[in-house]
Amino acid sequence: MLGVTAAKRKVKRSLGMSQVEAWTKPSRVKQRAKQRIGLYSPIARAARNTAKGRFPTFLGLGRKNR
Repeated sequence: MLGVTAAKRKVKRSLGMSQVEAWTKPSRVKQRAKQRIGLYSPIARAARNTAKGRFPTFLGLGRKNR
């Protein structure tokens, strides 16, 4: 309403802070750590889904078996 947010964004973009913040946000740091460990690899994802009861099929992950 006052234009404060737009002004803040403009300053951050001109200084390049928005790029730095994207890499130093706690959620992004955690995501990168998980990526380095390999939690997002296809093998790890299949293992997690199998543990949840979803079994890999030819067309992707199947429904949970009950």
